[in-house]
Amino acid sequence: MPHIDVEEGAQRLEAFRRQRLDGDFCFEFELEHKPRRARTVRYQGTMWGSWNDLGPITRFRVEPVGKSSVAPVEAPQVVELIIQNGVSPQVWLRRSESESFRLVQGQALFEPILPDLLYSPFDLQMPFVYWEQFTYEGPTLVGATRVAQQFLMHPPEGSASAARGISGVRVGLDDTYNALWRIEVMDTDEEVASRFAVESFQKVQEQYIVKRITLTEYPSKDRTTFDVESASVGISLDRELFSPLSMRAAGDFEAYIMEDL
Repeated sequence: MPHIDVEEGAQRLEAFRRQRLDGDFCFEFELEHKPRRARTVRYQGTMWGSWNDLGPITRFRVEPVGKSSVAPVEAPQVVELIIQNGVSPQVWLRRSESESFRLVQGQALFEPILPDLLYSPFDLQMPFVYWEQFTYEGPTLVGATRVAQQFLMHPPEGSASAARGISGVRVGLDDTYNALWRIEVMDTDEEVASRFAVESFQKVQEQYIVKRITLTEYPSKDRTTFDVESASVGISLDRELFSPLSMRAAGDFEAYIMEDL
């Protein structure tokens, strides 16, 4: 398997940070949570994505499939997030369309966005992609034939991630296409606390997107799978969709023709 030097590793990381689709995008997806000792729970959602001067920006809306009672009546049944990534990441969240978005900070970044899900604002945002300090760990096999170059990203001193006890995040990038394959969050004992694995890609309107991702938590081995069911790419989204100051509901914005996957 090919090894690269630190200089090329830095170049590959920077190229990965700059990767983007041509135009904005909208995905409709399902989240399927599979705990080892309980029944499967499903949520559905929509994801809108774009880029601005600060980096990638994304809006999520997630709710139970069919708005069924998968959680206690008093538990939140819908959540919306606006996620700004880049060197100065931020996350805003609201649990009702009548509420204003509020800034999420500190340890709240690591709390599940809804009951019976593993995904937290930290998992959706992936701020570690932009952490400056890293260690190149070399190549590894992904599956039987794919090679990924591995980088251990080190959290900034004083960051929420460091306070959480995250010693590093291992990022695996495809050696040929520089696409993301795997993320492993390491705890203070340098053991894997969670693994985020890309399982498939799909071509949509002449562009490749990530189709299916599974997040696994250790040591419980509970899993939540993110699966894109329809998509539209190369579109132009209203900038207000990504404003945490706006009170407009996501459904108030223009709808796009989606391609079933």
